[in-house]
Amino acid sequence: MTTRFIVLGCLLAVGMAGCGPRFETTTTYFSPVSEAGKLCVAQCKQAQSICDSARELALQTCRAEGLTRAHADYRAYLKLLPKDFNKKKMKTLSDFEREISCSSSLSCGSDYDGCFKSCGGRIEQQTYCVSDCKLMKPPQPDGVAVGPKRAL
Repeated sequence: MTTRFIVLGCLLAVGMAGCGPRFETTTTYFSPVSEAGKLCVAQCKQAQSICDSARELALQTCRAEGLTRAHADYRAYLKLLPKDFNKKKMKTLSDFEREISCSSSLSCGSDYDGCFKSCGGRIEQQTYCVSDCKLMKPPQPDGVAVGPKRAL
């Protein structure tokens, strides 16, 4: 009986973990005023665009290589199956494709932010409570700013 209450309590705690205020952070970019600073920021944008393209190419290459491996692994799997294997338990190609995992270590956004600031630009972040703010202590209306603006 005690075990049942412990399990029920754990499930209730997990279910309520998603309940509560939800926050979002906005980032505002203030461009430099000088012409040299504006030209510098344009170069930052161009560098970010190149970085984004390289990141996307790396992800597409990874996915293509993953699909090639998945198809080869699926064919090898089919060859190893015994003739009398239960077809209902047989894996499909999508089972092998689900194992593909790709990511990129390129951090184009943070590189751009550093470049933007080095050109004389200013970046500020502000966090807002966007829903269920009445659950905060003290209760707040939705859309209220939470904490000070932060300069990055």
